[in-house]
Amino acid sequence: GGSNSIGIFHQFLHDLEVDLYGVEAGGQDVQPGHHAAALVAGSEGVLHGMLTYLLQDKNGQVQNTRSISAGLDYPAVGPEHAYLKSTGRVKYRAVSDDDALDAFKRLSTQEGIMPALEPAHALSYAFRLAKEYPTKDSIIVNLSGRGDKDVEIAARHFIQ
Repeated sequence: GGSNSIGIFHQFLHDLEVDLYGVEAGGQDVQPGHHAAALVAGSEGVLHGMLTYLLQDKNGQVQNTRSISAGLDYPAVGPEHAYLKSTGRVKYRAVSDDDALDAFKRLSTQEGIMPALEPAHALSYAFRLAKEYPTKDSIIVNLSGRGDKDVEIAARHFIQ
């Protein structure tokens, strides 16, 4: 998992003046089965023959995951992300379903761009980072996917 972010990270990996953040699905909360944040809350384990970070129990059995975004609802990450976490080159964070949906709504209403729920997680974290970084700095968010596929999911959330 994580191919879209790996694609955008590639250009910046060797520029140590660039901070790189990967944002995972924080789901409802940090309890097992309530999120899909393998890099933030998982541990090293083997899945599909690969050593990576994964959500597993004390016996190494894969745990259930949860995310509002189907594309992020997976218990592990690809080997590139596991490596980048182990080296510390990329900082990984988790964003809740509610915060991702708020970012989805914010970009849709303020800019007329409907992001997919996957990058809405990254948008949410970018909005937080923007408050911490100098205004002269740039923040790049990879908006992969189309938000129209997620309209029904978002609408159910906002109607409640």
